[in-house]
Amino acid sequence: MSKNRSRYVIAYDIPSDKRRNRIARVLEGHGERVQYSVFECRLTGKQFAALWKELGELAEPKEDSLRAYRLCPACAGWVKTVGQAVQVEEVPEVYIV
Repeated sequence: MSKNRSRYVIAYDIPSDKRRNRIARVLEGHGERVQYSVFECRLTGKQFAALWKELGELAEPKEDSLRAYRLCPACAGWVKTVGQAVQVEEVPEVYIV
């Protein structure tokens, strides 16, 4: 059974080095860094909800800014890059039985 995963783009602007590093480490465990403060993650809705909750607990609402965008399948296939930007490839799920 295949899980429905969507591509999420998560970006942040965090002035505190300590909080920024913590949030980056969390995101590195869930996706690919595509810019210094931008990650692309392929997650189920449940995985995204858990990740967003964790990020919200790490962030300082009065100082930090976090944004998440869910890309529809058609839009996710339209990502364009220039220069050193690396296209994040779709990784098929593999099941070993």
